[in-house]
Amino acid sequence: MKITAPVLAFLAVLGAAPAFAHHAFNMYENDRYVTLAGTVKTWTWKNPHAMIDFVTDPAAGKTDSWSVELSSPNIIGRRGWNMDSVHAGDHLTLTLHPMKDGSKYGLMVSVITPKGETLKDKD
Repeated sequence: MKITAPVLAFLAVLGAAPAFAHHAFNMYENDRYVTLAGTVKTWTWKNPHAMIDFVTDPAAGKTDSWSVELSSPNIIGRRGWNMDSVHAGDHLTLTLHPMKDGSKYGLMVSVITPKGETLKDKD
């Protein structure tokens, strides 16, 4: 079987597609830290990123729903996290980098668990 240039080009593009799927972190305000207390709605421990969805404690009668992105389980696992580090219903204090556009989404920096343990995603 002879492989032609168009076939090689197609295979090269197909092989590179997963690299384009990953994003940069420039949508976060990486020089700004926000600390929030809240209750975990969902905790997702899977690739490409672990996720925490939570509701902030009521302040002045208002709660906000946030989604927080963490690194991959492989990376945070080396920092002491595991799939049982967080559970739905846990009350956490989270420090994160917020989105530049003001949406209720952030990049995890650290979390204080109900046991008082501090787990970090980044230094």
